[in-house]
Amino acid sequence: MPPSPSTSYIFNLLTIKPHLLRAITIATITVFLGNGIDYLTGLETTLGLDTLFHIRGTRQPPPEVVVVAMDEASENRLGAGRDLTNWRGFHAQLIQKLQTQGVALIVFDLQFITPHADQDPAFAAAMRSAGNVLLTECVQKLRHGVEDFYGRDECSETNQKPFVQKEAGQDIPLSEQLIAMRKVPPSPILAKAALDHAPFSLPSDAENETIREAWTFLDPLAETPALPVVAWLHYLQRTGALQGISQATSPFSAWLTGQRRQCAGHLAKTLPDPASLASRLNAVICQGETRHLDFYGPPQTIRMESYSDVYDGKVMNLKGKVVFVGKANRKFSPGKIDYFPTPFTDTHSGKMAGVEILATQFANLLEGRFVASPYPPSLLLLIASLVLGVSLAQFAGFVGILLSLAISGLYAGLAVWVFNRHGMWLPIAVPLLVQLPLSWLISLIGSRRDLINERKRILTFVRRVFPQWIPLVSTSPGEWYPDQGTAQTATTRRDVCGICLATDIAGYTTISSQYTPHQMWELMNAYFQVLGQPVNAYKGIITDVAGDAMMAVWFDSPVAEQRLAACLTALEMQLAIDLFNQGSNLGSLPTRIGLNEGDMTLGRLDAGKGSHYSVIGDTVNTASRIQGVNKYLGTRILASATVAANLTSLTCRPVGNFRLVGREEPMELVEIVGKATPAIAAKSPMYKQFALGLSLFQNSQWPEASTCFQAVLDQYGHDGPTRFYLDKALAYQENPPSYWDGVVTLDAK
Repeated sequence: MPPSPSTSYIFNLLTIKPHLLRAITIATITVFLGNGIDYLTGLETTLGLDTLFHIRGTRQPPPEVVVVAMDEASENRLGAGRDLTNWRGFHAQLIQKLQTQGVALIVFDLQFITPHADQDPAFAAAMRSAGNVLLTECVQKLRHGVEDFYGRDECSETNQKPFVQKEAGQDIPLSEQLIAMRKVPPSPILAKAALDHAPFSLPSDAENETIREAWTFLDPLAETPALPVVAWLHYLQRTGALQGISQATSPFSAWLTGQRRQCAGHLAKTLPDPASLASRLNAVICQGETRHLDFYGPPQTIRMESYSDVYDGKVMNLKGKVVFVGKANRKFSPGKIDYFPTPFTDTHSGKMAGVEILATQFANLLEGRFVASPYPPSLLLLIASLVLGVSLAQFAGFVGILLSLAISGLYAGLAVWVFNRHGMWLPIAVPLLVQLPLSWLISLIGSRRDLINERKRILTFVRRVFPQWIPLVSTSPGEWYPDQGTAQTATTRRDVCGICLATDIAGYTTISSQYTPHQMWELMNAYFQVLGQPVNAYKGIITDVAGDAMMAVWFDSPVAEQRLAACLTALEMQLAIDLFNQGSNLGSLPTRIGLNEGDMTLGRLDAGKGSHYSVIGDTVNTASRIQGVNKYLGTRILASATVAANLTSLTCRPVGNFRLVGREEPMELVEIVGKATPAIAAKSPMYKQFALGLSLFQNSQWPEASTCFQAVLDQYGHDGPTRFYLDKALAYQENPPSYWDGVVTLDAK
C-alpha cells in the first residue's frame, strides 16, 4: 500500500529547510534594497504614485467646488492689469454678484497685505455684508542661513525685510541650520471685515517641485490650520453638519489651533465610527501635518469659470457653491509664479494654479478622501518580499518566475483597484521594478549555485568510487576539477579513512512475514526516503541499501567535521524514524544505528558478467556489529569511543568495553544521547551514577555494582544499559567469570 499522509509530511518536513532559507534570503535582500532605493530616490512617490494617477485618469470632483479664475480674458475685459491691488474694487462687485446667487463661501487665494486706500473700504464693506468671505494669509520663510525670503507672490514687496536679528555684525551669515517662518496677515481693515483668514502654503513652494502633498496644519506657526481646513469647517457649519459635534464659534482658525494643541480626543470617543464626520474631523486635527492630495485630473478638471463672466452675470447655478477666487490662466501657458506641476501636468496641460490646488484640498476634505497607505509602506514591502521569496524558493526555475509574475500581476491589479475605488496607495514601483527582478536574479543565482554544488558532489563521488564513469559525465573544462591537468588514474577502488554508519531494523523478519511483498516494498521505499534525507543533509554518501539495512560513509573532510556530521545524522535519523513510525499504518520499524571510524575501501566488485560498487573493510563490519549491541543494551545509537571524541555540542555517555563477535580486540562504546540541551543535561546525575556503577562492575566489585545499578533504576526509572549491567552483576555474583579484564564478551550479533 502507498505511504501514509503522515509519512509524506515527514518527508516534506525534512526537505523544507533549504527552501525556507532560500525564501528568507530573497526576502531579506529585496526588502532592504527596496526600502533603501525608495528612501534615496523617492521612487515609490515619483513613479509609483504618479503611475497610479495616470492609470486611473480623471475622476469627477464634488459639484460644490467652483474656481473663479482671474484669467487673461478677465484682465483684458476689466482692464485691471497685473497689479492685483487694482482688482479690489472689482472684488467688491464680484462678492455682491455671488451673494445674489446664494453662494455658501467665497475663498480668496490672493494676498491683501498692501493697503489700497481708494478701494479697500468698498471691498471691506462688501465682505462684512456678505459674511462668508475667507482670505489667505501669506507664509514667509527664511532658509539655510541665507537672507532670502520666499512665499506665494513673495508676500508683496513691502515685506522683504529680515525677521531674524543678528547679534553680531551684519556681514556674518546666519547658521545653515536656521529656518524661520512667519505669517503675514491681510491689511487690518480687510482682515477685520473677513469671516476668517488662514495661511495656504505648499510643501514644495520654493523648489517648485511636483506638488503631491498639502499642509493641513503648520505646526511651526503655532499649530496654525491651513485655509482649506478652515474653509471646510465653515462650510460644515453653514450646512448644519457640525451640529452636535462642535460648539465652536467663529473664527474657526483660532478654534482649530486650540483643538490641535489638545488633540481633540473627545471627538473620537463621541463617535468611534471611522467613517463618521466626527472621526474624520478628529483625524484631520490630530494626525500629521500634511496629506497627499487626491487630484481629480489635469488643470481645469474642477469646474472653472472666468472672473469677468461671473462679474458680468453670465454664469449661473452657483447657489450653495464654495467659490475659490484666484489667479489662473486658462488659454495660455501659465507663468512662473503660483503655478505648480502635479502628477497630471504635462507639456500639453501646463502647470496647475495654486487656487486650483487649494480647491482640490478642500474638495478632498469634503469627500473625506486623501491618498493614503492603509499600512506602513515598509511593512507592505516586507510582505511583498516574503511572498516573492516563498514562491521562488518553493518553485524554482521557470515555474517560480511565472508564479511570481502572476502574483505580482494580481497585486498590481489590486493596487490599481483600491486606488481607483478608495484612494488607497499600495506601493507598486518598488515591488514590480526593484523587488521582483531582484528576487528573480537571487533565485537564479541560488539555483545555479545549487546545481554547481550538486554536480561537484556527484563528480567527486564518481571520481572516488567509479572513475571509469568520468568520461561519460559532461563537464566544462576547469569548472568541476580544481586540479585540471592532473592525470586521472582509472582504478576500480579507492582506500579512504572515514566514518561508517550502519542501520538495521529490529524484528524485520517478523514484520516482513505479516505483509505482502508489494506492501513491504511500498513501506520500505518510504522508509529509506526518510532515512536517507539526513545523510544527504550532512554531506554523507549512501553506499549500500540491502534488505532492511543502509550503509553510509563520510571521508575526505576534516576529522572533527566528519564525526559531528555522522553523529548529527544518526540523531536526525532517530527523530525522523520516530515520526515515521507514528504515521505508519503497517506497524513500527524500530531502527538501530552503529557508528565506527577507520580505514575502508570504496570500489567495484565484479560478480560474473555484472558488477556493483560498495564499501568494504573491517571498519564497515564493525559498524554493523556495533549497531547490533543496541539490542543488548536497549539503546538506539552506539558508536566507537573515537567517533564521539571531543564533540562538546553533543551529549554522549560511555557504556563499557565490549568484545564483539568475530573480534579479539575489545572496543569501548558510547551511547549518542542527543544534542547538549538543558533537557539532556538534566539527566547528568543519572549518567554519573551509572558511570560509578560501571567502574565498580569493571573492577569485579559485583555486589557494590549491583547496589549502584539498582539505585539508578529505583531513582530514575528504566534505563537499558543500567538494566543490562545489573543483570550481569547479579549473574557474576553467583558465578564469577574465570577470567575478567573488564570487557563484556558478546557471543552473538
